[in-house]
Amino acid sequence: MRLLLGILLGMVLCFGFASAHSSDQASRAAYAVVYVQPGDTVWGIAGRYTSSRGDIRETVMEIRQLNQLNRNADVYIGQALKIPVK
Repeated sequence: MRLLLGILLGMVLCFGFASAHSSDQASRAAYAVVYVQPGDTVWGIAGRYTSSRGDIRETVMEIRQLNQLNRNADVYIGQALKIPVK
């Protein structure tokens, strides 16, 4: 009985860690990297990556969160930004 419980517990732990790891990899791979060019703003970059049915404000918020930008979303030329890809 203990052996069966031990095996069951081990399987649950292994599958739990595996699924958490694979979802973490998927979230990391869900973005492109863009380098800020002269005249670029987060709003402008978000506009290039938001579909016609999307909400640019949501894209701006996601870019800010992915890149840990402040409320002003200040960026500088040459800065690498992660951009969500859907």
